[in-house]
Amino acid sequence: ELADGSRVPFDGLLSTMPIVSLLRMLPDHPNLADYAAGENGAADHSRFKHQTVNLVGVGIEGVGVPDALNGVHWVYFPEDKFLFYRVTVLSNFSPLMVARPFKQWSLLVEVSESMYRVVPDSREELRQRVLEGLRASGMLPVDAKIVSVWDKRLEYGYPVPYVERNMHVHAADAALRELGIWSRGRFGSWKYEVANQDHSCMLGVDAVDSMLFGGNEAGREATFNVPNKINQQYRKYNYDFDPSRLAQQAGRRHTFAAPVRRLVRLPQWDWVTYHCKQSDLWADRVRELMIARPSSTKWLIHSYEHCGSADSKRPMLEMLREGLDHLDRVPHSNASCAASGWARHLVAHYSKLPARVIFVRGGLDSESALLDKERGVSAGRFQDVDFHMWGSHVAELPVSLHDAFCKKAWPLVQAARGHNRSCPERVLTMSNAAIAVSKRKLQATPLTVWNKVLTILSDSDPANGQVFDFAWHLLFGQPAVLPSRLMTAF
Repeated sequence: ELADGSRVPFDGLLSTMPIVSLLRMLPDHPNLADYAAGENGAADHSRFKHQTVNLVGVGIEGVGVPDALNGVHWVYFPEDKFLFYRVTVLSNFSPLMVARPFKQWSLLVEVSESMYRVVPDSREELRQRVLEGLRASGMLPVDAKIVSVWDKRLEYGYPVPYVERNMHVHAADAALRELGIWSRGRFGSWKYEVANQDHSCMLGVDAVDSMLFGGNEAGREATFNVPNKINQQYRKYNYDFDPSRLAQQAGRRHTFAAPVRRLVRLPQWDWVTYHCKQSDLWADRVRELMIARPSSTKWLIHSYEHCGSADSKRPMLEMLREGLDHLDRVPHSNASCAASGWARHLVAHYSKLPARVIFVRGGLDSESALLDKERGVSAGRFQDVDFHMWGSHVAELPVSLHDAFCKKAWPLVQAARGHNRSCPERVLTMSNAAIAVSKRKLQATPLTVWNKVLTILSDSDPANGQVFDFAWHLLFGQPAVLPSRLMTAF
């Protein structure tokens, strides 16, 4: 029954409100309230144990974040002298978390409340004590200009695991299911181990699949019933599911009045680079280029760091910029041959490569033709090509490297191509090359070959990198003498 008095019949009802509230709000079945009866010491006086949380948000003008908070997400405070137990540097997640990006920063403070942890009755006093604690802890500079303070009390902040929890939850669930009601979600299911946003979404998916089809490939409501099993596996989204076929397999009869609405399958580009201390402002240009594409395209920049940049915190603004650029710094200890980062990426991501991968050398010029709208990788004429290379100039394999090339690189090319042709006398490529390659071409070379490339480039001999500078295009399925139509000068 709705607020206006109208009634809507249902075969299955999915509720995401706290199960305590649900059990106490069914006038036709007042006995269900007994499943919530108990004394947990909280304001709701139920048997379901939980943590009440008071949130206090603090907005600060400027970018004067304490150095100790650069790159920090959460800081915990177990000391009794602090009213709060956790502070989140919310603006470190994204510059868009504040009203004026890059000109403000923010903190989100959590204060627990229970019979053992009494908080001030006055909201103003709560705010003041939080601000005093933030200053005393160094989280908030004494001269910080505060532009906003916000607070909210959440009776249900965290579902708390306890010995009798499963007995309480599943007894109430069985009673509700007799009425065709599924209680699911963070506090609908009351299971902390599957209470994050991703879990809560899948609790709903599993519940609907249970209503319609009696379950899905993971089982019957696996997220709710076997959370430990679910937390140890990766569940892929099936873009091609057919609800009519699923119903038929389950022996159910359903009429689906509307067409299926599926998640949109977006194309993805991976940008792969290696980096030491060179400028990576080109990553900003990549962001501009990808956002400007006529169709939405996901992208990631995998930067293999061989000088330790990924092992230390960077200043807050730098890390926020990396987030906007989708730039992931991957620790990579091999300093003898930086290009081993390319091979490492191919080995690690071989089975999940996206439609297109762009291999970029460290220190790419942000004005490079690779990033140009007319001549670069996003230009219309390069949209569907399997391979193209951009570089500073055409380069031919030197005589001094020919023997090493034939000994180390050519056998791998033979293995990739499945032939025994003799080593070519002439090899032509481009210096300082950036290369766009399709997934099809990359996976045409077996994973075993890419593993051998990685092994060779991980050797301490720096000459191996020079040799493979003339072999990448061959491993990507191109002829030894690269045609001019596949090359564009920076």
